[in-house]
Amino acid sequence: MTAMENVVHSALIDEILGPLPGSRVPKGSGFLAELHQLIGKGVPARVIGKLEKILGLSPPQSARLLAVSETSRKRFRQSPARRLDEAVSDRIVRLVSTLAEAADVFGEDAKAIAWFKTPSLVLNGQSPLDLMTSDPGAKMVRDELNRIRYGHWA
Repeated sequence: MTAMENVVHSALIDEILGPLPGSRVPKGSGFLAELHQLIGKGVPARVIGKLEKILGLSPPQSARLLAVSETSRKRFRQSPARRLDEAVSDRIVRLVSTLAEAADVFGEDAKAIAWFKTPSLVLNGQSPLDLMTSDPGAKMVRDELNRIRYGHWA
């Protein structure tokens, strides 16, 4: 099973993305298929505000994380029903699903959020949140979560 197949459905996913239609299946390919369809359809722009609130992100931090200009971020926030494009939706789903995985590892959403925002020597002095701007960075974060989960301290 790959790290992405270990995605765990948590309250964070419901809180940020909203309940997914088949979310009774917490893990596995059915859940991943739902996330894939959501990305293709486009995540609603209102999710950006929820994400900013939960993670305590400033507008510049949010724009950087989503790889959009601050002007685009502001425009998205002003049109909460608008569907985001696939690239931004993918970044949001990657972030939220990794955050949900961290919540599963740490047992609490609050602990996962604190870990996500804390720089780590194992992650070259960067926080997991800082690394979520790219696929390789996100893989580093998921690999670290697996080390923590299974007790393989580096």
